[in-house]
Amino acid sequence: MNSKTIMIFVAVTLGILLGVGALLTQFSTSAEKPIADIAGSSLHVQGIGSIELVEFSDFQCPACFSVQAPLKELLAKYQGKVKFVYRHFPLTQIHKNAQISAQAAEAAGIQGKFFEMHDKLFETQVSWAELADPKETFAKYSEDLGMDKDKFVVDMESQAVKDIVAKDSLAANQNRIGGTPTFYVNGVATDFPKIEAKIVELSK
Repeated sequence: MNSKTIMIFVAVTLGILLGVGALLTQFSTSAEKPIADIAGSSLHVQGIGSIELVEFSDFQCPACFSVQAPLKELLAKYQGKVKFVYRHFPLTQIHKNAQISAQAAEAAGIQGKFFEMHDKLFETQVSWAELADPKETFAKYSEDLGMDKDKFVVDMESQAVKDIVAKDSLAANQNRIGGTPTFYVNGVATDFPKIEAKIVELSK
């Protein structure tokens, strides 16, 4: 192999390596690219702040339940800095009451009690998760929370409520969310244990 051939070989190899490197860089960068509309219409918001924390969750999901206490502590600690947005992603293939529990929360939201029902559903998850039909249980919760029970029951099965849940689920699928809970900090998917560090970084 003469020197000219060697130089051509080296040049081609270098070009390939640089191309692969650029491609890998592009993929790694795209993974961190914020999703501008991840909060959607932001129907259910707690707190105010320049940092937006979005959660896609399922009321029957044990892992979602497990983060509730530390999540509340985190939001309290960074009050005034973080705006929290809740979105539905009922995993109906594995959680038979995920859909109706999401509808229950939305029905409560119509009466201004979304987060009250949100908390109640998670606190009592083990009580209703395996019921054949938890609607009566949810109706009782609506009474406990001071709602108009009859209106709640009607709203829980309404098409408007189903459409809200479906819109969130569609967004989750479009963004290839694979499970719950899934969190985004300012549009970037962030594992729950890393959220506080991200908040601190963005607060500087």
